[in-house]
Amino acid sequence: MILRLGIIVIVFFCAEISSAQEVFESSDPAILAPALKSVVDSLESGNPGGAAVALRDFLEKNPLHTQALRLLISSYLRMEDFDRAIDACQQLASQDSTDASALVTLGYLYQQIGDIILSEQYYQQGLVLNPDIIAAYQGLGWIYLKTGRLEQALDMASETTERMPHYALNYILMGRALTAQGFFQDAAIAYNRAFALQNDLRKQYGILLQELGLRHQLKR
Repeated sequence: MILRLGIIVIVFFCAEISSAQEVFESSDPAILAPALKSVVDSLESGNPGGAAVALRDFLEKNPLHTQALRLLISSYLRMEDFDRAIDACQQLASQDSTDASALVTLGYLYQQIGDIILSEQYYQQGLVLNPDIIAAYQGLGWIYLKTGRLEQALDMASETTERMPHYALNYILMGRALTAQGFFQDAAIAYNRAFALQNDLRKQYGILLQELGLRHQLKR
């Protein structure tokens, strides 16, 4: 797989959603700095630790090199080293105040360490800069679901549907929110939509649809 320059976010929305990957591109891979080619090779070969060491050395000499900083964040994300990833993202955000991806990634990172207030804040700030980042709507949707703001959770699912109607995992979020509101038939429709778009989701989430049918005698 070709690694594109950007922040690779491997999202595990509080174990409520299977892993998904969002790549926030900000530069063309064709113009990769030659000095970073070996780092990209390390990441693509599954050695984020080695890449991180090389990138830290590189950034000591070139502290404002945005490509290197983005790749360092990607390395930390792959290692699930959230504290270091937060520090690097904060540095990136301070260098480029127009970078929505850095803010959304901070939202994800704070969500992982349980700081919902900061997570929500950064997701929202990212959407101000770029209202089309699906990861931000999904992150907010799961936060709202967890905190009982069900209408807002559905709003985030709707925003996702408007921009990416074939994003299967969004319909899992939608189904969960509709179930919590008591709209069981609509929830079943949402789950079936998710499985129609991505059949392998049925293995992990099919139980949600089965429980709806058993508990509420839904017609198939």
